[in-house]
Amino acid sequence: VGRVKFHPSIPDGEVITTSPLAKPELAGKGKTVTTGSGSKYSLGKPAVRATKPQSSSSKGDSSAAAEPEQVNGDSGVVSLQELQRRAKVELDLTGEVIGDDARQYLLAGRPTKSTSGKSRIYKAYLANSDGLPEGEPLTAKLTANWEALEREASNYNRITKAGVTRGQFVFLMDYLPTASIITKKFAKESALVIERGTVDLKKYISINGRLEGKELRDAAAAAAQCLQAVHDSGLVWTDLKTENFVVTKEGQVKGIDLESAMPVRDNPVDYSPEATPPEFAKAFLEGEGPYFILEPNYDIWSFGMLLYELSTGAGYWDGKTPVQITKALREKPEIDLSNADIDPKFKDLIKQCLDLNPRNRPSIVKVLLHPYFLSTGIGPFSLFA
Repeated sequence: VGRVKFHPSIPDGEVITTSPLAKPELAGKGKTVTTGSGSKYSLGKPAVRATKPQSSSSKGDSSAAAEPEQVNGDSGVVSLQELQRRAKVELDLTGEVIGDDARQYLLAGRPTKSTSGKSRIYKAYLANSDGLPEGEPLTAKLTANWEALEREASNYNRITKAGVTRGQFVFLMDYLPTASIITKKFAKESALVIERGTVDLKKYISINGRLEGKELRDAAAAAAQCLQAVHDSGLVWTDLKTENFVVTKEGQVKGIDLESAMPVRDNPVDYSPEATPPEFAKAFLEGEGPYFILEPNYDIWSFGMLLYELSTGAGYWDGKTPVQITKALREKPEIDLSNADIDPKFKDLIKQCLDLNPRNRPSIVKVLLHPYFLSTGIGPFSLFA
């Protein structure tokens, strides 16, 4: 039993009681022990309580000082305080919490902005029953635009849980319509909690240079399988780009950010110039962007631009502003691949995807059946994921 201090979700001074130790014989100062419920504690100095001096009528020397009596070493105060202190320092916990009484996530570090600039991205950890972080770090996406986040959660579920293929998308861990009932500043926001990657694909390329060989084929295949899952679910992604893929610590490439995905033949809710096909750029600059009819071939153009960036190490439009990109696309430019040092089969695939006539672009199934994927000699490849 003890009073809590520095706990992320329990007020300082509140008294808590832990369950008994699984192996009380292991208790001792500086020892890490486990309770019967599975919680771990790092024990501090045992609290002591002095007994009253024996009366003169008692046995023994009445002048002898009483020996202190040790309190149970499973003292919640020291254990939770020390564990929380370590977690706060080692994991850079902010003390902010999202979630409700059923599940909670502890935020860590400074947030970054999403590529759209409309959401904040945090590192987060699932909290155990004692309010301490456990498991691998996750990503928490918070925004006041609840409608967009609700659509994204619905898209994740539609694609990765109900679809024929789930693609290589990160796992959706949780959707919180009300981000937090604990940290008040998040009360009017929504949150999405997903599997976390180590770095986004664009940054990975900027650090390591262009992809080649098996690494290129695996990344291209992962992106294609994500797109296949989106299209199989009757959606158009509209935001397929290197920033919307992450590289995991195992080296896998996984898709993220389905906020802008909309049903086929619906209208777009947003657009990214670097992923935009010429036909949409023209419509946008003519004021018809909100009424543009989405077809899967929109994403095939985006996929071609992504392949170009993977294989050359730089985006075709890098260094240009959104307005410059959109205006250049309106003129239906031929994407020049003549000087690109790219595998001939890969170059042919890019060229097909970047056909200026959207009707001539291949479907995602035809993309996956392209000779580049089927006959590169790199290893086995599965059409479905």
